[in-house]
Amino acid sequence: MRLGNRLRAVMACLLILGIALLNAGCGCSVTHIIDQATVTVRGLAAANEIGQKANQGYDVRPARSKWMEALEAYNQGDFGRADRLIDEVYRILPTLELVAERVFYPSSGGLTVSGLLFRPPEGEGPWPTVIVNHAGFGTAGDFADVALLIRDRGYLVFNPDYRGSGESQGRHEGAKGEVDDVIAALDYLESRGLVSRGKVGMYGQSHGAAIAVLAAERDPRVRAVVAEAGFYDAADLYRNARESSDPSVRALLDQFVPMVGGTPEEVPQEYAVRSALNYVNDMHAATLIIHGAKDPLCPVDQAYRLYEALKAAGKTVEIKVYPQEAHCVNDPAGRLEVWELMFAWFEKYIR
Repeated sequence: MRLGNRLRAVMACLLILGIALLNAGCGCSVTHIIDQATVTVRGLAAANEIGQKANQGYDVRPARSKWMEALEAYNQGDFGRADRLIDEVYRILPTLELVAERVFYPSSGGLTVSGLLFRPPEGEGPWPTVIVNHAGFGTAGDFADVALLIRDRGYLVFNPDYRGSGESQGRHEGAKGEVDDVIAALDYLESRGLVSRGKVGMYGQSHGAAIAVLAAERDPRVRAVVAEAGFYDAADLYRNARESSDPSVRALLDQFVPMVGGTPEEVPQEYAVRSALNYVNDMHAATLIIHGAKDPLCPVDQAYRLYEALKAAGKTVEIKVYPQEAHCVNDPAGRLEVWELMFAWFEKYIR
């Protein structure tokens, strides 16, 4: 998930800092710095291999768990233990179980897109189905752990690589063509006889949350949505990034504006079609909105506005806001609670 990307970024920054200190001739131990740099490089390489395995459809949870232990030791300055734990990661990688099928299917614009299909461990199907929409501009494998959590509850789970992601054709469109891709995924799964009619849900985080809500507004087959840290007004997302003093938030403009084709003033309709708030009357799914009150990227006001709009339209909707969280819920206790809320939501509306 996004957390993994941030952790790898932190480790890279620590490597750069260590090299800078060495070059500056500070009073730190040279051996200590070299050890730290070596462990950093090995840790990043291990993280990349875990990501590759996840995108190939393997259950990477044992390797990822050991890598997290290594990161904890690294952050405590115990580079020897971190190095030994990385060795354990490499011993685990060849033993991982293949748990997902890589599939390809057609979508709009003549594109072939892809994703990972996770079947429940028991039964022949059809099954109640959940589509897991990954965050940002990553890949289906980034959310493989989430898919397995849901699969282990008896659901068929599909993680799409939207256009421009993973092994899919096309380019990122910032929650426009990606909506076509997840609806096309549902068509594909139904054509294979895998989906229980009337029992389809979607989970999405950030970019994936926007896609999930927009898809549920367009397709009545989607009966339940859990949307975490999403944007539901694309023009306000742009304005928030433009006015932010946070460089990481402002960097969103460099990605989002080219996808959309301009600013809200230049191409207002392009922002409108990416904004779920414009289509609440068409919502077909019971919607659970989860958001952090301190989210700098997708301000919590977006979540409250979607909640109020769906409620005013007579739709089934609930909201859970975490006062101390930012973009996505990262506190371990809160994270577990989010999963339990998600399980309960799907159990209620698509079982």
